[in-house]
Amino acid sequence: MSALRTRKIVLGLTAALSAIAGEVTAADAVRVKLDSVRSLDPALGAPSNDAASFIEADRMEGSADDELHLYGDAQIRRGGTVLSADRITYRHADDTVRANGNARVARQGASFSGPSMLFRITSRSGEMPDAEWEYAPRGLRGCAKNIKFLSGDTTTMEDVTITTCRRDDEAWFIRMNELEIDEYDQSASGTGATLHFQGVPILGSPWFAFPISNQRRSGFLTPTYGMSSTRGVDLSVPYYFNIAPNYDYTLTPRIMTKRGVMMGNQFRFLLPNVEGELNLDYLPNDREYDDDRYGLRFEGEYRRDKLGFKVDYNRVSDDSYISDFSGNIRESSESVLPQEYTLTYDETYWNTFLRVTKNQTLDIEDLDTEPYERVPQFLWRGHTGDFNGFELETVLEATRFQHTRSDYVDGSRFVFHQTVSYPLAGPGWFITPKAQFLATSYDLDSRAYINNTTPGMTVPTLSLDAGLVFERDSTWFGRDAYQTLEPRIFYAWTPYRDQSEIPIFDSTIADLNFTTLFTENVYSGYDRVSEANQLTAVLSTRYIDRKTGLELFRASVGQRQYFNDQRVTFPEGSPYYWYRDNGRVVGEQEVRSDLLASVGARLTRNITSSAAAQYSSAQNRFVKINAGLRWMPKPMSLMGLYYRYNYSPDDAYNHIKQVDFAMQWPLTERLYGLFRYNYSLRGSKPLEVIGGLEYHHDCWIFRAVAQRYTTTSNEEETNFFLQLELSGLGSIGNNPLSELQRNIKGYQTRTSAPMTSAPYDYYE
Repeated sequence: MSALRTRKIVLGLTAALSAIAGEVTAADAVRVKLDSVRSLDPALGAPSNDAASFIEADRMEGSADDELHLYGDAQIRRGGTVLSADRITYRHADDTVRANGNARVARQGASFSGPSMLFRITSRSGEMPDAEWEYAPRGLRGCAKNIKFLSGDTTTMEDVTITTCRRDDEAWFIRMNELEIDEYDQSASGTGATLHFQGVPILGSPWFAFPISNQRRSGFLTPTYGMSSTRGVDLSVPYYFNIAPNYDYTLTPRIMTKRGVMMGNQFRFLLPNVEGELNLDYLPNDREYDDDRYGLRFEGEYRRDKLGFKVDYNRVSDDSYISDFSGNIRESSESVLPQEYTLTYDETYWNTFLRVTKNQTLDIEDLDTEPYERVPQFLWRGHTGDFNGFELETVLEATRFQHTRSDYVDGSRFVFHQTVSYPLAGPGWFITPKAQFLATSYDLDSRAYINNTTPGMTVPTLSLDAGLVFERDSTWFGRDAYQTLEPRIFYAWTPYRDQSEIPIFDSTIADLNFTTLFTENVYSGYDRVSEANQLTAVLSTRYIDRKTGLELFRASVGQRQYFNDQRVTFPEGSPYYWYRDNGRVVGEQEVRSDLLASVGARLTRNITSSAAAQYSSAQNRFVKINAGLRWMPKPMSLMGLYYRYNYSPDDAYNHIKQVDFAMQWPLTERLYGLFRYNYSLRGSKPLEVIGGLEYHHDCWIFRAVAQRYTTTSNEEETNFFLQLELSGLGSIGNNPLSELQRNIKGYQTRTSAPMTSAPYDYYE
């Protein structure tokens, strides 16, 4: 064997024993191994008792009938498991490997190392004292007094620690009396767990479990903790029941010192054709409200081939429930909770649905926001994108409208809407002529103030949409770029129809923007069709980086010209009677709409800006302005300043004049400041303020955030968030990430450790 000491030997185990007996040369054995693996096949790396074994060492000694000794960088591979050490002794009789000096076993991203090891190859069982371990897919590592490999998939450890920190900086770790890792079930559980942070034990549990992948398993989820001015100390401790692969249940007791104990229930199910989610939160005897409170939501869907059925049911116990328990300004402003049931059927060129829409309308500041209910609504829509070059769309609708208030008229509406267009396009141009025909008929309930219970209308509409795109070589502050010039015109004609006897069931005034400039009807819905003899003209220009295709600059300006008066109005006394339509009161004579303009620019690599304005020539003033400037010099570092203005003196809710500043900024190398200040210049008070600190360590993140905002009921709400995120394991406290992402545009945080890995991500 002396001739084999000068180079590394790689042998299939059977071939190695034969080579020692003089039957196969080392070079032949090397070819056996190389010829056997032509490509990366995941099946070859899977644990198997029938898998071939390969050995590698600087020197080999022994007998085929007794023991095989490997010296110097010794290694044995079999079925996805790698054993290595300075010295390895393999006993053929009992299939035992004894390793000494830098002993190590690695399999499927998990590795264990220590001074010595006893391992049985076929059963993949063994023992390693005074060992260190690492699970690479989650970045977990630690040490143990003793590690036992019970099988190919189960490992137990005694007196073990867990952390994701570096070896020279164990800022946090979990110590356990015993830990069991089930690689098949992708889970870990232990006893006598204590969480140490900065050397201080902060949390203890007699039992502890966590997943080592994204597979579900029953157990306690991470508790959440927060504080609120209306709820007091807010603590939730969810418990997850993994009942079956296709359904689960989460029970969440929520303790609020000012309110009581709310029981949260979430049940999810997934069947071959049905899926759904039920959420029920129940608070008996709210101390502040002096009554029981509850919130219910059910979402379900049935789908089989072309047939489907959907349910979206929402209900709360009282008008203040959402603002009291939502914890953020967006949810607290909800005033209409839908209760919809929809039956659908889809074909290639048409689809249809039958829907019932009811609502629970919350009384917030006595706002009259309750919409009509559809009991029911039937709609059939047919569409083809190319019928001999024509694009056709047909809509048939029949809806029964009903309102809970007795002073609102109920009734049925029948709609036929046909659209025909012939799009044409070429390099640098497009033109689309379109014709529409709308017929509506109503059957209204009798009321003393209704003269006609069966009103209706038939209205034709013609339109033409055309545009050009010019392009030339140019520069943008020294950068090679393309500049475009894009004029676009849109003409629409609709004759006048008297619609004064038609009620308003679901129509509103469409907001004026660059999209609605190119629509024929200034109203949404079918209850109103505006008289139209109008021309829209928009001019846009862009600068596009020649190398990257990045848009460096964009500007647009547009306006609609009216050639006759608008005589179609909403009924007197309706919420939209004196609504300002595109810069003019409906019914008054104006020759043009408001002027729209927008501009956006990448001023530097790190600074972007945008502005949009709406100017009313009739009032000789700006009625809308939105402007913003954002600086982002590097990831997780940004400042943004925004201004919002909306002139609506007759509508206090929409009369807006606000300044908004948001920031995520490094105060030190690891400490970041978080801030958002939304101030109303009209009300001379802040509408929403959020501020906090975020500390990023290599293996943990700490966030402390405070938020204060004004609810729709004009009450002040204050929330506090404290969260300790342990990288690769989970977090403790109340998660403020959704609020930070909503309040600070462009907010970023460090990416969490991956939950899964590909077969060869950690291949050795």
